[in-house]
Amino acid sequence: MLNFKELKDVDLKLYLLSGGSIRVENLIVEPYKLHEIRDYGYTKYMENLQWMSLSIDDFIDSIKDEGKKKVLIEQRANLKTFDFYISIGGKEFLDVLMTALAMVFKTDDVRILDDNVIVLNFKKQGIVIEDEKGRVSINPDKLEVLREEEILAIHRDNFDDVIEVVKFQNYLTKVATKKDEGNPVDEETRALMEHMEKMRQKVEAKKKRQREMESEDDGDIDISDIISAVSSKSNSINKLNIWELTLYQLYDEYARLELVDNYEFSIKAMMAGAKDVKLKHWSSKIL
Repeated sequence: MLNFKELKDVDLKLYLLSGGSIRVENLIVEPYKLHEIRDYGYTKYMENLQWMSLSIDDFIDSIKDEGKKKVLIEQRANLKTFDFYISIGGKEFLDVLMTALAMVFKTDDVRILDDNVIVLNFKKQGIVIEDEKGRVSINPDKLEVLREEEILAIHRDNFDDVIEVVKFQNYLTKVATKKDEGNPVDEETRALMEHMEKMRQKVEAKKKRQREMESEDDGDIDISDIISAVSSKSNSINKLNIWELTLYQLYDEYARLELVDNYEFSIKAMMAGAKDVKLKHWSSKIL
């Protein structure tokens, strides 16, 4: 299995479409299926995702002490979100992170070591020993014979990748073209690409606002409505087998069905004599 950093956009999309797990170093991030989310509790599941997806700006904005906030703003370039969860944000943020990671990796054996590394399944492997008073110690003999690929650790250098994978799997972030794939040959080309990227972001922001306005007109829908809609409209997915889908697969199916409906509606409108119809084929890229 390729490492997340080795995946090109199309490779990542294939993993997401197939519902496959994604590897970040030694960590295997397995996406939840709908029946697992249902049993865990959708509301609690989404709350955990929200808590572990906080950005550096979210943390800085939450700081009430103006002096401390100013220092953090000045040091922002050298900070990572992991720093806030582990040392800056306090026990509350660390606790919610540990709960969220336990959910993501489907284990209750999540603990933080003294060197600010979060490890998984160390107690199950006999590396961490806890006595009757709750005091924790490390078994050096077990740790010494542990192979490198068996060490499941989340640290400052791989935390952002783990979070990014989780966001992709849950359709919280869409796969976008990686910036380094452009490989501009000179400064002029690089400047042009940066300008094009800014224009693309403006267009996407406008489209997003338009979609939000349209959704307001249609009324609020939730996950149960989407599950019902997909299982009713799809040719192969029904209310019995839909629970084997991941959130990414569900939302991708929903978006594709919407494209099919819009395409068929446009064709009918053109046949009825409508003009200025922007025909977009149902196999087009989902935005």
